[in-house]
Amino acid sequence: MIRLLHTADVHLGARFLSLGDKGAAQRQQIKAAFKNLVSLAIAEHVDIVLIAGDLFDANQQPQANVDLAVEQFALLATANIPVCLIPGTHDCFDSSSIYRKVDFPGKCPNLTLFLDPGWNHREFPTLGLTVYGKPNLSNRSYNSPLEGLTPLTQSRYHVAMAHGSFNIPGQFAEDDYVFTADQIQSSRMHYLALGHWHSPYACSDKGVLAWYSGSPEVIATDQKQPGSVLLVTLPDSGAAQVEIKETGLRHCDRLEIDLSDVDSLSQLRQQITEGADPNLIRQVVLKGLRDQHLRPSPEELEADLSDAFFHLSVDDRSHPRVADLPETAYAERVILARFVALMKQHIETCPAGEKEIAADALQYGLALLQGEEVV
Repeated sequence: MIRLLHTADVHLGARFLSLGDKGAAQRQQIKAAFKNLVSLAIAEHVDIVLIAGDLFDANQQPQANVDLAVEQFALLATANIPVCLIPGTHDCFDSSSIYRKVDFPGKCPNLTLFLDPGWNHREFPTLGLTVYGKPNLSNRSYNSPLEGLTPLTQSRYHVAMAHGSFNIPGQFAEDDYVFTADQIQSSRMHYLALGHWHSPYACSDKGVLAWYSGSPEVIATDQKQPGSVLLVTLPDSGAAQVEIKETGLRHCDRLEIDLSDVDSLSQLRQQITEGADPNLIRQVVLKGLRDQHLRPSPEELEADLSDAFFHLSVDDRSHPRVADLPETAYAERVILARFVALMKQHIETCPAGEKEIAADALQYGLALLQGEEVV
């Protein structure tokens, strides 16, 4: 039996411009999460650590981030834990690669860095394990990162690392290093350690086991859970076991509020702050048709309520409901004026149960005709 710690998408050096003045704090939290996963690997006495791409957010890095990586790999070396690493899409092995500028294997004897084109492999005889890795040579490619993967040794266990997108039709670009379920199974690996997606995801739960570990800390606002890594157990017989371990601090959510159901600004504030947490990154979207007296200011809401969150953003996509819109309101814009006149005639003649629907249609139609976004 062997135990692996699988991580990816650490993104040291990520800038987090969308978080404003909180970006610097999140950059520090990324470093803390990296330290957390190393401490976890040592505490759990894992046999090896796999980093499936994007250790760095870009190939241009401050010396402090390079020093941090070397420092943490040295801690693993002290615990006799080897590390395997592949370049991903953000830190791809192109002409400007950080892995050309810094001799990480020279500084970290316990590190195996897979840089040669095609499939590289490294045997660990004492573990009965062969690890396979292929570097991403650019940030985009139409080639599958699993193409040509097959066992090459007589090891008891075969594990591979790859960085790309699992093929879900219509959801990912064709040049995003896409691979298929058939390629997973034909690899004949005991485990595929995947990177590129920022949340844990099992691509296969039978045959060849293939998982995304997710990022160890929040990288993008589509991450709904705190950052994580995977502890993977490969038994001598039977199915492999995967355990999700949280390593991150921040988490994100998206809250949509229909202002047609909101009577006052105080009620709106209460809805925005429900479930607030100092480590929560919350996106609020205001939508629907609001009464004329309700005039929310995203800037004021963010300023007044942001202390309850790590970061709060408010996007107002709502539109005012006008009970008696005069036809002269758009007299200088012929199409709008004609639309208002026709809709008012329709509202007057339609059955009572449909008048509210028709009034809403008038408001949404005006918004669309003026190029506004309607949610």
